[in-house]
Amino acid sequence: MNVSDNQFVREATHCLYSSLNIESTLFKAANYLKQFFPLDLAHMFIYDMSLDTFRYLALATEKRGVLIDEVIQISSRAKKEIRGHSLDSVNIFTKSKSHMIQEIFNHFRLNTRNPLIDEHEEFSALGIFLDIGMSLGGGFAMVARGKDRYNEDHKKRLKLLNGVLTGSVLNLMHHRSIVCQNELLAREKDELQKRLGHVKAHQIIGADSGLKEVMELVRYVGPTGSPVLITGETGVGKELIAHAVHQTSVRNTGPFICINCGAIPESLIDSELFGYEKGAFTGAVGLKRGYFEQANGGTIFLDEIGELPLSSQVKFLRVLQAMEFQRVGGNRKVSVDVRVIAATNRNLLSMVQKHQFREDLWFRLNVFPIRIPPLRDRKVDIPDMADYFLKHKAREMNLASRPLSKDAQTQLILYDWPGNIRELQNIIERALIVGKGKTLTFPNLSGNTISPVFQEAGQDTQRFLTMDEMTISHITKAMTLSDGQIDGKNGAAHRLGMNPSTLRGRMRKYGIKTTKTIQVANHTLETKIM
Repeated sequence: MNVSDNQFVREATHCLYSSLNIESTLFKAANYLKQFFPLDLAHMFIYDMSLDTFRYLALATEKRGVLIDEVIQISSRAKKEIRGHSLDSVNIFTKSKSHMIQEIFNHFRLNTRNPLIDEHEEFSALGIFLDIGMSLGGGFAMVARGKDRYNEDHKKRLKLLNGVLTGSVLNLMHHRSIVCQNELLAREKDELQKRLGHVKAHQIIGADSGLKEVMELVRYVGPTGSPVLITGETGVGKELIAHAVHQTSVRNTGPFICINCGAIPESLIDSELFGYEKGAFTGAVGLKRGYFEQANGGTIFLDEIGELPLSSQVKFLRVLQAMEFQRVGGNRKVSVDVRVIAATNRNLLSMVQKHQFREDLWFRLNVFPIRIPPLRDRKVDIPDMADYFLKHKAREMNLASRPLSKDAQTQLILYDWPGNIRELQNIIERALIVGKGKTLTFPNLSGNTISPVFQEAGQDTQRFLTMDEMTISHITKAMTLSDGQIDGKNGAAHRLGMNPSTLRGRMRKYGIKTTKTIQVANHTLETKIM
């Protein structure tokens, strides 16, 4: 095609800067360049000279453009070959003669379901290394099937685009960085809103008293990077301890992503954890990075890991073993560097024995277990904890507050707190609302209660209940106190400090029926409504 050099550069620039949708602009540019070069594939990448890694950012074929994020570690043999080429130089490569090209090709061949070029097929590549500073080299390359497809005229023409391609690679690199940061900030904002009113990780009350042994374990395991399994009853503060582990690790400047496994519908678990590609399913209008990608370089906290379905446990185990996965609808593996902390209020070993939880996954998670004692076993912390919640909630609701009296503190200490810290927080908030600035009292608390962990309904003798039995007993008690109501301020979900949908899922799992009591002509009728 006969066009002037100026027109060639102008048209290529227009293609590469036509929009912020990088995959579409690269696809548009590749279609234009096909008029001047043999071209079956085009891609942009960054070469990190300090780490000797290629990071591939986007590629385009004759059918479409694709955003990718592939990091390839090259061998010392390939490194020597790369350093034989200067920045801003245009070079011709063939698969059979270049160690670098062979290593890159093998990576994509092994990590792609339908590689564009066959394993035994020869191909040629024309690439330009670009000086983008910061010990980084940008890059743009074209690939064509066959041997010796490029010549000196092709090199001269590609050299004309040096400045245009340098700016395009920099734009792509910064755009990807901004997208990742925005996703992380949005996630952190959601997490902070959810935690509004909770104690911050570095302000854990009882760190030097009731939780002293727990915090010692946190200090031991924090810097190691090993998986941690946190166990304890509902409402004991497992997320706060997980955050403390994160803060004591070398990853403390990275993201801390908190996931409630019990709140994600089974059909959405894969797309939420691992993300999805554009067009993977109806409604997937763009690429979405899952929680594991968002946690890259930091920590992912999987709360209620016992609620994870068996089908998802298999995929999760693979991620733990190899730290790589495929997005839904994708055909390339995504590698991540993530520390995993899991938590549960269930007896996972018992679930393993009942084939409700995978044994190999339990061994993988149970590297360093930390058990958080219930509030009834560390009552020494109750006065300080109540005082904190009192001040914080009063400030949050713009209400006057007074210090707790000795009698009120005694009431709180005598109660056994089956709902643990979450129940204490709710009791304080309720008393503030009702008290309207007066000295707080807790008339609805009955002291010296027996925890459901040790009490078996209908029997005078006591025995240690299993986690499942305790959960069934506790939910049943909450439903009885709520007169069969799940939602609302007086519902069982509010009493238990749970999302109503999560409570319904637990009830279905344990076969708990909702019973509503109705008084008719002095006779009590029990009607099952679920």
